[in-house]
Amino acid sequence: MKSALQRIFWGVRRSFVLKLGIILLAVFIGAAIAVYFVERGSGGSIKTLGEAFWWLIVTVATVGYGDFTPVTTTGRIIASVLIVIGVGLIPFVAAQGASYLVTRRLREEKGLEKISNKGHTVICGWNEHVEMILDSIIARQEHPEIILVNSLVPEKMNQVLLKYKSIKPRFVHGDFTSEAILELANVRQAATVIILSDTAQGDISGADERAILGTLAVRTMNPRARVCVEVTEPKAAPHVRRAGAREVIVHGEYDPFLITSAAMSEGVVLAVRRLLSYGDKSCLQQKVIPAEFIGKRFGELAAHFRERQNVMLVGLFSMGKALHAEDVLSGDYSLIDDFIERKFKEVGKEYLGAQLEISQANLNPGDDYVIRQNEVALVIGS
Repeated sequence: MKSALQRIFWGVRRSFVLKLGIILLAVFIGAAIAVYFVERGSGGSIKTLGEAFWWLIVTVATVGYGDFTPVTTTGRIIASVLIVIGVGLIPFVAAQGASYLVTRRLREEKGLEKISNKGHTVICGWNEHVEMILDSIIARQEHPEIILVNSLVPEKMNQVLLKYKSIKPRFVHGDFTSEAILELANVRQAATVIILSDTAQGDISGADERAILGTLAVRTMNPRARVCVEVTEPKAAPHVRRAGAREVIVHGEYDPFLITSAAMSEGVVLAVRRLLSYGDKSCLQQKVIPAEFIGKRFGELAAHFRERQNVMLVGLFSMGKALHAEDVLSGDYSLIDDFIERKFKEVGKEYLGAQLEISQANLNPGDDYVIRQNEVALVIGS
């Protein structure tokens, strides 16, 4: 509620209506004080400052109770001015304020309003997996803040927003490769950005190129954000990683494995489905490793998780060697590499100094494996 009021205030702080409202408020307060000083010794009904303010409210609202009235000429002149203001200007200010709120609401519904969230998740693009992604985020986070950025028609997008009204997702309409659109989504202060293979326009042929451009745009604006990207072709994955994506998922990459397993290894598909479903208590997930286990053996940590949290430790996740721009851009550039290099140079030292990290999952490393700093546990169970 507070943030909504702040957005309203900052949105109209430079407007004529707000300035006029402040001037009117100052005039009203000044008029009440002036009438008090003029009337208090005249023998009239207004003897205290509280009575003067009550008279002000009744006069401006044109209610006309008549319980307090000025008797001096100066007091009556002030009252006449306030009555004119109350009849003419106050309805104008109220109408303009209501118009602003309605306009702002319409802009939000069309995805044209600036987002002020911080530490939020931005989902760029649209395909058939969006609602499944939203369901998964809701299962993992109690109060997620999600911003959807795509070129879907607002009417269809509003249906999705209505379906997930419990978490109040926001919508920005436009091309996520544009920095102006990402600015509306406040990507500069986002914690996570998900870029999907975009099918909002029904054509997926250029989805991977758009994913690369979107990744570059996000990384230019927010080098600290965790960027996860979906591509349609495996050959696009290296380019997206070079653009700065932390994680890259190839659309349908594991379909052959699942189909073969379904045909030849009964039960594997069912197990995988449960491992990858946040609605299942046996899903695969991350857990923070207690500080006292750093430097100890994998077997000790596995016993701890099994006995204390009733979950199965299956591996560790760690960040690999830190890379810089010169590590990922080879001397034999493709057209895309040339473009990425140019973008790197445009961003400058802040981004070039940021580390690009390679994620590594170490499954079942053995009981004697020594746990290192910056590793997290991969477990099965809730």
